[in-house]
Amino acid sequence: MELSRTVSLLAHARRIATLTFAASLALPPALPSQNARELIGDTCHNELQQRENRSLWSYVAERHSNNHVFREQVIETVDAPVRHLLAVDGAPPTSAQLKEENDRHQELLNNASRRHALQKQQNDDDKTMEELLRIIPEAFVFEDQGPEGPSEKIAFHPNPDFKPKTYEQRVLHALDGIVFVDLHDKRIVRLSGSLRARVEFGYGLIGHVDQGGTTDITRVHLSPGVWKTSAEKINIDGRIVILKTINKHQDESRASFEPVASDTTFAQALHEIENK
Repeated sequence: MELSRTVSLLAHARRIATLTFAASLALPPALPSQNARELIGDTCHNELQQRENRSLWSYVAERHSNNHVFREQVIETVDAPVRHLLAVDGAPPTSAQLKEENDRHQELLNNASRRHALQKQQNDDDKTMEELLRIIPEAFVFEDQGPEGPSEKIAFHPNPDFKPKTYEQRVLHALDGIVFVDLHDKRIVRLSGSLRARVEFGYGLIGHVDQGGTTDITRVHLSPGVWKTSAEKINIDGRIVILKTINKHQDESRASFEPVASDTTFAQALHEIENK
């Protein structure tokens, strides 16, 4: 089971960005006497409570990949998100690109097991995040670096006394970075983090994640209690099992957020896009 979780973690390196993000989420109202560790402890408790109120949104994403810029309309649903291609490198998509997208949409629409697999992966990631939120106050040393404009700046570093028990905890524990907290809503405005050390699995025989991997996440306030990621830059490298290389280089920004009905299905979102 542990090996399976390791392979899943490394094969989907974006999860590492999710773990970095988990280390610094919504902060509840802080008392002047609170130290940084207490503040983060309240942060994790507050986030665990708020995660039950998941909302769906649509937005326009601009994704940089393989020296190209893809602009997409994204609609979140109760199963799999719908991504509709709007432009490639500033030009309308070609007929071949639209056909490829339509084939992908139809495959998901007609394959309930595939949609369920995507949803299960998301649920597994959510469960992992919740487990990590509970150990964050002990996993790091926190340093309040004072206010910067409307935000509070907090640094976090691995706690040398903390002993990770799982592979996910080992990756999380290697993080080092800075969090900017909105002082009005007590939510994260920005997180910048990096892996301060190489993380090995099975003494490197199973795989590893390289030292120096970075993530930079920016968030925007959408409605009371709701903050969403508006930009993320991820640079992660490593190797899994024999010679399979991990290269996760992601650069995506998101804008034009609009709320979506909480029971929206993949079929409904696809129908909406097709009729625009």
